[in-house]
Amino acid sequence: MKTLLKLLLVCSLFTSCIPMQKVPKNAKMTDFFHFQKAKDYDASKWAVFLPGTGGLRIFKDTTHYYNVAKKLNAEGISVLLVDNVAAYKASKRDVDEEEPAQLLWTLEEALKWAKQNGNIDPNSQGSIVGWSRAGLGLIPLANDSNELKTLNIKSIALFYPANGYEIQLKPKVPVLIMTGGKDKIVKVDDIFKYMIAENATIKVYDNAYHGYDVESLKKGKYYRYIPFISKKNYLLKYDEKAANESFEELIKFLKK
Repeated sequence: MKTLLKLLLVCSLFTSCIPMQKVPKNAKMTDFFHFQKAKDYDASKWAVFLPGTGGLRIFKDTTHYYNVAKKLNAEGISVLLVDNVAAYKASKRDVDEEEPAQLLWTLEEALKWAKQNGNIDPNSQGSIVGWSRAGLGLIPLANDSNELKTLNIKSIALFYPANGYEIQLKPKVPVLIMTGGKDKIVKVDDIFKYMIAENATIKVYDNAYHGYDVESLKKGKYYRYIPFISKKNYLLKYDEKAANESFEELIKFLKK
């Protein structure tokens, strides 16, 4: 029982549910920035993807975020994919700062990179889409009108966002929050407690778990109180209906 309780505690902190990506010693920060152009490319129409703990890799799945980006590309939105944890490590930045600040700094660097390369029109406004742990940085960013203006961010969409610092959402731009009613990692009660706000829209998919939009999680990740005997308790699991509906919501939101 003690082992099980420890497992649940660790998963609630996101550190064991999805493994961190290893970063080669000779890697550069920009190795972890990827720009995926829209079918009808327009440098003024863009979004940034900030993934969860595992970066752009979810267990063995390295395609999820790129596939979501393709859906946006088909709608005329180019995507800057930022493997933020790996990029921060590769930068070898020697500053004592907590994770929200790390995420924000990496986001700033990624946008600079994309603008310098001519991928993003520096005078245009775009959106950010964050998953899970990315919420640690994006929730405070949503509340910061000065930083939003500096980065030219017009809206933020969040899939089951982590809010370990228990920050009350008071967004200065429109925010879309999508989550699962059965999520044991980011509980819907906590979403309602801290994220109901003017300028925020919350979509709850009642039967969905954490990671409900990730197709490679069809079999799910689960634990049992009694090995091989008691029922499966899912921590992560794909839900096709919820995934399709939330992608439609995401595209409508980003195109506003």
